[in-house]
Amino acid sequence: MSRPPPPAKRVGLLRTVLGIMVNPGGLLKARLEDTGWLAALSVSGFAFAMFFLQTGLDRARSGQINLETVGVLAAAGLVLGTVGVAITALVGWLGCKLVGGKAPVGEALRAFGLAYSPTLVYAAMGLAFNLLLGWNTAVAFGVTGVLWALGPMVAALKDLSGGRSAVAAVLATACGLVVLLAWMRLGSLV
Repeated sequence: MSRPPPPAKRVGLLRTVLGIMVNPGGLLKARLEDTGWLAALSVSGFAFAMFFLQTGLDRARSGQINLETVGVLAAAGLVLGTVGVAITALVGWLGCKLVGGKAPVGEALRAFGLAYSPTLVYAAMGLAFNLLLGWNTAVAFGVTGVLWALGPMVAALKDLSGGRSAVAAVLATACGLVVLLAWMRLGSLV
């Protein structure tokens, strides 16, 4: 009598987040099926909440805003990291569709959310330095983390566009620029 095959080994979200920093293309592609789009967007949501929290703490430390406003900034980061990244993923997906990409929209949502795994790691480190050492960390850690997301984003867009590297690089640059401009704009509104 034959036994059924063992269930596929599931990899935790934390391990996926850390692994994407080391091997963005291969691991991102391998983990897309294991991760739901809500879990993937929670990665980018928490990354941006911590990034905006650092921005708020930096500004509060210099007397520009009060602690209530720091909370508003963190909430704005959560919205940008979930809704904003989802919209950016849709734009990237549409760009890929225009050049013949055939991937479903859910794959784009998961890929873009997980692409911000390095941002989550950098934001967590920056927040620790900010709180423990009193350093201003939003630019050094936050922006650096957002820029690190471009590698996994290029890998995802290359896959979504059917292997077109140039299209992936242009779309990732545009999407990354939109996210940085949104951070600048939201950060200056409060």
